[in-house]
Amino acid sequence: MLRNEGRTYIKEPARETEVFDRCEVLVVGAGPAGVTAAVSAAKNCRGKVVLMERFPYLGGMATGGQVIAIPFLSDGDELLISGVMDEWIDRLRKKANGVFGPLRSELGSTDETVLNKYRHHGLFGMKKVRYGVNCDPELLKVALAQMVRDYNITVYCNCVVCGAVTEEGKVQGVLFESKEGRKAILADVVIDCTGDGDVFAAAGAEYEMSSFSTSRSANTALVFRIGGVDYDRYAENYKGTPENPHAFDEKFAGLSKAAGFSIRPFSSNRNDIMWINNWIPRNCMSVKDLTETAFLVFDAAERITEYLRDNFIGMENAYILDFASQVGTRGSRRLKGVDRFTRDNIAQRTGRDDLIAVVPTLGGNEEYARMEMPYGIIVPEKVNGLLTAGRCFSSEEKANEAASWIPYCIALGEAAGAAAALSVNGNCEPRELDVGLLRRTLKAQGVYLYD
Repeated sequence: MLRNEGRTYIKEPARETEVFDRCEVLVVGAGPAGVTAAVSAAKNCRGKVVLMERFPYLGGMATGGQVIAIPFLSDGDELLISGVMDEWIDRLRKKANGVFGPLRSELGSTDETVLNKYRHHGLFGMKKVRYGVNCDPELLKVALAQMVRDYNITVYCNCVVCGAVTEEGKVQGVLFESKEGRKAILADVVIDCTGDGDVFAAAGAEYEMSSFSTSRSANTALVFRIGGVDYDRYAENYKGTPENPHAFDEKFAGLSKAAGFSIRPFSSNRNDIMWINNWIPRNCMSVKDLTETAFLVFDAAERITEYLRDNFIGMENAYILDFASQVGTRGSRRLKGVDRFTRDNIAQRTGRDDLIAVVPTLGGNEEYARMEMPYGIIVPEKVNGLLTAGRCFSSEEKANEAASWIPYCIALGEAAGAAAALSVNGNCEPRELDVGLLRRTLKAQGVYLYD
């Protein structure tokens, strides 16, 4: 044993690690960005695509995290986040109670009859319909599993990445741990979709760390769902209006007090189920803090449910249905990329010709209610053979808060997957890729981009 500055270390012996598999594109992390990246890569890659995930299911925060709202896909009358996102929704719509939300034909509608179907859910627009859906997290697991199967993507679940294989500044694969022990997968291009930048950090790429002082990145969550409710009755009594959409927010002060942390119920894909989001200030890079978040919610859940039953119309028969199987995380490492997403990218038309995603702002109330994402924010400043997608893209902290939600992670995942495949096909590094070719490819997949 070694001791240094009050810490004790164990010296491990050198080892030889077996190469478990080889591929052209390896996507690490099968959350919203990762699944989308793998599908986008498979659409374009002439070789093998592998998707690696630490849990036994796909979808990350959208499934295991039970963050079941995928809103803000449109701006005005224009659908901005489309492409592979459309396929997510189309597959779910074919399943009974797979989603709730406006139809494509209702996008942008100002008809009061249409608005009244969705307005009280709070995420689909108050004066004009904004496209988006609430998903069933379990059916989404099924839909995503079927999707990657249909694209012949090789999937390895129950694998935790624990290192990067690098040589002369180029990532050549990853090391992972599983029930089979420590193994390696080699790839021509690796896409880091871990959310926390686990691969690029292990590979020596530079990054920024969240300060954990801002409203989004400082808060973790453990979502849970309640059944036995009548959301329509609940919303009718606590709904907002176009003039004051947040009129009922103050009614939740007692709920948060009862919980001991900030908390709020949201609508789901079913009238008889709601999901309970929460905001617990903790560092999501700390094992101790992640554990505390989970046990705080476990300890408070019965108390919360009792308060809901006693104080909210439509929740008189509420009961705990289930808990998310992973703690919700909102911010940690952010890549230092060739470019950096800043507040100047939000609600301002830049005129740039290297954009890979144009997405709606959260509120949609600005004169130019869009955010523009250039290719360089997913490309490391120095390390080769690597891209990233998801919330750990290159960005300043406050700008990241506005653009790290699930729909935007999906948009970046589609761009990263296509970029990785095109780099492999063209035998070039991702940083050398012709962005014009990437943009034409994304447009052909249905992604909205300026000409």
